[in-house]
Amino acid sequence: MIRVNLLRDQTARARKTGITSPVSRTGLVMVLMFVVVAGALGGWWWSLTREVEGLRGERESLRAQNQALEGLKKQIDEYEKKKALRQGRIDVIEKLKEHQTGPVRLLSHVIESIPVGESIWLTLLDQKGDRIQIAGYAVRGESIPGFLSNLARSGFFKTVDLESMEDEKVAAKFSLVCTIARKVTAE
Repeated sequence: MIRVNLLRDQTARARKTGITSPVSRTGLVMVLMFVVVAGALGGWWWSLTREVEGLRGERESLRAQNQALEGLKKQIDEYEKKKALRQGRIDVIEKLKEHQTGPVRLLSHVIESIPVGESIWLTLLDQKGDRIQIAGYAVRGESIPGFLSNLARSGFFKTVDLESMEDEKVAAKFSLVCTIARKVTAE
């Protein structure tokens, strides 16, 4: 018959308690290495997160500065446009003044050349380039040579020539051709 021992073997128990398992040491080392690596990765992640936050703050600061500079740039562009427009207006006004002085000075010299006390009426004062044609009437024909000499002495005209003179019953009709001096037109 077969016998079954239901009591436990005392020798097997003694062997189990004295021997330590190599799996538990390896597991402990693995867990410890995992904790160290996880701690290192966590520290690295924390430093990267702080750096990213710092860079985001710097980016927002730079964006705000960029917007402020864009506003200043627009103001400067508007100022430059206004400045160019005003300078253009000033240039046009100066150019008009230059061109305006010629006819004004011409008329001023012609009026100043009329002899005092003489009655001379001008019917034509035409300028084409440097050539000026003057026509009119004088009550006395003797006042026309005085008018011619006054025009020549003004310094505004290079030449003064009598083109025609007709003595009529009431007044003497005359026509003059003058040339403007070059140095005067350059002023």
